[in-house]
Amino acid sequence: MRDLPAVDSALLAAALERFLAEELRASGLAGYVVGLSGGVDSAVSAALAVAAVGRERVTALALPGPTSSPASERDARSVAEALGVPLEVVDLAAAGEAIAATLAARDDRVRFGNVMARLRMIALFDRARAVGALVLGTSNKSEILLGYSTLFGDAAASVQPLGDVWKTHVFALARTLGVPEAVVNKPPTADLWPGQTDAAELGFDYQTVDPVLYGHHEGGMGRAELVDAGFPPALVDAALAAYRRNRFKWRPTVVARVSASCINVDRILPRNPER
Repeated sequence: MRDLPAVDSALLAAALERFLAEELRASGLAGYVVGLSGGVDSAVSAALAVAAVGRERVTALALPGPTSSPASERDARSVAEALGVPLEVVDLAAAGEAIAATLAARDDRVRFGNVMARLRMIALFDRARAVGALVLGTSNKSEILLGYSTLFGDAAASVQPLGDVWKTHVFALARTLGVPEAVVNKPPTADLWPGQTDAAELGFDYQTVDPVLYGHHEGGMGRAELVDAGFPPALVDAALAAYRRNRFKWRPTVVARVSASCINVDRILPRNPER
């Protein structure tokens, strides 16, 4: 249990491409809209969409804010060029500052980061409405389980191709799909402030924590079993604390069940228009 099980990244890519092709077909819409952040998750999601439905059906936006690093836009451009899709830059800095000022949230880095995450989804869903498309999600399984996401921000999307894929395996997918090495090798960051990284905020990197999450979430191992398996107690405690603290983020708004067919509780309605 000290290592995450290996994955056949070519087979995984093929399965996710088929998923994206079917979801788009069932929706009856024209394509996908994706925000390219310059990071590996959005690059992999976009690459899967291009392989699934064709580059002409994928709209890519870069959405810089007041604290965005110039390197993020540079890397987003390199991904778009590698995939052969145009990249439109929509500067959200002024809008983000205005909203944060109205809410008196500018001096709180977490609150301001949440404002920007939700503002980016406004931009993506607005563009999706304009072109008749689905919003392509970029959140991976590790982030979701740790709660390292913003509800109705980066966690909001029409489809999440990477939502059941460990971050460790996202890196493998990226290399299989030909994502530029500079993007694959850069430290994961939400680009919330200069020098910010996921590992510094979380207290561990994904390759270190993924086996712990796997053992607990999929293997049913408790704290004592994880420590007995050789994981450092401090790592186990930090991972399990984040896992338990953020479980409310794992699913959409919960609907109170008062009937035998409550949506999002016990029935998934078919999206296939032919049924």
